[in-house]
Amino acid sequence: MANFNTHLNVAALLTGLSSASLVAAGHIELNTAIWLWFLGTMGGLLPDIDSDNSTSLDTIFNLFAFAIILIVMRYIIDEDMGDLSFLKVIAIPVVTYGVMKYGLRTIFERLTVHRGSCHSLLFLALCGLLTTQIIANVDGINSNKADSLAWLSGGFVFLGGFIHLLLDEIYSVDLRNIRIKRSFGTALKLVDLDNKLLLLGMMIAVGVLWTTTPEIETTLDMLCDWSMFTLV
Repeated sequence: MANFNTHLNVAALLTGLSSASLVAAGHIELNTAIWLWFLGTMGGLLPDIDSDNSTSLDTIFNLFAFAIILIVMRYIIDEDMGDLSFLKVIAIPVVTYGVMKYGLRTIFERLTVHRGSCHSLLFLALCGLLTTQIIANVDGINSNKADSLAWLSGGFVFLGGFIHLLLDEIYSVDLRNIRIKRSFGTALKLVDLDNKLLLLGMMIAVGVLWTTTPEIETTLDMLCDWSMFTLV
């Protein structure tokens, strides 16, 4: 399978080209393109979070923990404005990071195996829809663009993850000896049938997220309109 640097570089290249194309078509602004590029690149590392000794696991969980800390701190600041002590400012991030690293991560490692449920299109759909929901509910985004930004954010997470799975399958073919390795077919799959309980939970989560997502028609209409696309 492809290594960490290959996944990172290829995902960054392809999602960067994709976000640049949206800018050239007049669909998004440059700052939005950079955000989508970041999400696509992180999505390119996402499937390997099921590897207990993976650099991708460390990177994704550290970024996720940092994002959760920012969300928690924003909530605390809004609730306790004017009554925010130095101890609270230090303790909340430390406790949050500890729960993420030694709690959630440990549980996640025990529930997953490498090239299991996380190496499936269902998992990518779950991550994409979850991202869509989070972005759609962030305060301060222009209401006219919130739905499109949410769907594009979730779509780039899915795209980055799909690139990862595709690379793993490509690396499963040894072109020098013209043979297919035993790992072929274990990465790019619709669902993982080995863990039925986890599969059921993911399917329910995807169903619930899909029924509560913002409307998608405006985003699809935008993506179908490339009349303003320019190369120079």
